[in-house]
Amino acid sequence: MAIVVLHSKSKRKYILIGTGFGAYRSSRPSFLGGSLFPYEDMGEIPVAAVSDSKGKIHWFLTEELQVIEIDGQKLNEIIDDREPKDEIILENTELEYCPACNFKVSINNKECPSCGLTLTDEED
Repeated sequence: MAIVVLHSKSKRKYILIGTGFGAYRSSRPSFLGGSLFPYEDMGEIPVAAVSDSKGKIHWFLTEELQVIEIDGQKLNEIIDDREPKDEIILENTELEYCPACNFKVSINNKECPSCGLTLTDEED
């Protein structure tokens, strides 16, 4: 499985090898305590290992990378990020929310299409 990524700064394509965290730790003398009470800083940096066409491995910050295809397929062919059909409701329909799962339902529904809860009117 090959994941092709685009590096935003160089506009070059790479193959994603893996992701992880780069850790760092540094210390410097403090203003008042000098080396007795040094100022320490540490943290993690999210990075990804990628390979160029010659097999050379590069490390980039993950925020600089964008996935553009997986196994030769564009992302919009794999992921349909349109609103789910169950959520599409006619504009003139009055809506309520299912008390069990908070799914949008029409006031005419007798049962929640998401969780199956039987819905009743307060008047019933």
